[in-house]
Amino acid sequence: MPKSSSFPSGHAASALAFATGAGLEQPLWLLPTLPLAMGVAYSRVGLGVHYPFDVVAGAAIGAGMGVATGRLMRAGDEWLGATTHVPESGWPEPGELVLVVNPHAGHASHLGRARRAMADIGLQVVTEIPVQELDRLDGVLERNRSTPPVVVAVGGDGTVGQVADRIVGTSAVLGILPLGTSNDFARSLEIPIHAEKAVRLLSRGRVMRVDAGRFTGDGQRPRHFVHAAAVGINVHFARFATRADERERLGRLTYAIAAAVALRERPVFTCEIEYGDSKERLQLMHLAVINAPIFGGFLRLRVPGAGTDDGTLDAIMVEHLPPRRIMWSALYPAVGAHRRIRGIRTLQVSRLTVRPGASMDVTLDGDIAGRLPGVFEVIPRGLRVITPARRSGARR
Repeated sequence: MPKSSSFPSGHAASALAFATGAGLEQPLWLLPTLPLAMGVAYSRVGLGVHYPFDVVAGAAIGAGMGVATGRLMRAGDEWLGATTHVPESGWPEPGELVLVVNPHAGHASHLGRARRAMADIGLQVVTEIPVQELDRLDGVLERNRSTPPVVVAVGGDGTVGQVADRIVGTSAVLGILPLGTSNDFARSLEIPIHAEKAVRLLSRGRVMRVDAGRFTGDGQRPRHFVHAAAVGINVHFARFATRADERERLGRLTYAIAAAVALRERPVFTCEIEYGDSKERLQLMHLAVINAPIFGGFLRLRVPGAGTDDGTLDAIMVEHLPPRRIMWSALYPAVGAHRRIRGIRTLQVSRLTVRPGASMDVTLDGDIAGRLPGVFEVIPRGLRVITPARRSGARR
């Protein structure tokens, strides 16, 4: 036992503060964190470095700080939201929303919570459209020419991209409830992933203009994307990951297994690319044309130097590499390192023409939605989106 006072226990305070704060954000997190925190507190007595009362007092102080900090943060969110709402001109009727819902999104089960949050703050849903019936949105936009509506994409990047495809270049405003699996476009715009916080943003955020990408395949109508277009590995990934039967059977393991399947096959294709005054012939296993910088879902990996309103697209070209080198290419951004990897090239372009040796599928925001040959180009600031009023890295 200690020979002098060691009051209170800092270890117990820190552990209980973290568990309490995490539990306030997501109550289910208490299940793993609270027993761990209690274990930390008990260990201080078991190791003989604190009296029991030191630990009890430290735990009480930590839990109190966790509660107080959570309340301060929520109060700060509400104050910022109330004082920084600076919409553009032409804001639609307050509180009226058009929802485009993907019932098969990765976190579609949270839609009930989102609906209750909308009702609590007075947001009214005037029309709800399943993403499978997206053609109905054209009629809604036609009827609301004088007061452009807020069209809320409820789902992941694929749902957001399909909605954006219909409203790019119009006066309609895009809102996002990120209930998908990765939600990379929402993360790029710093939109909260938490359902209730994303709903609050719909009433208190700022309408800002961001870039959109456009793909035009030979003989096909132009299609827009918000996060990324891709050829090669991602197509094999999408074929597996977007199958409803596999997603129902595998649940959260779907993406991991789809990635393993795609990496195992690693198809190689020959293509000619043209950008600016340059023309090259390449052998690649993957080509990605990225509009928004964040990828990898909760890992929040980032394309160095990319932005959502910089007027350019970032092309990433991957040669036929072993899986370990592909994993390194993802690890470096995760730890903030900007090292060049042999076999991976990047280009920043406003227009990129790709002509493969044979026609190939293209994914737009994770869904197979076109075929090469074709042209990728940026639509500078072509999309109006509700974002946080203060965004790091946003162009003013």
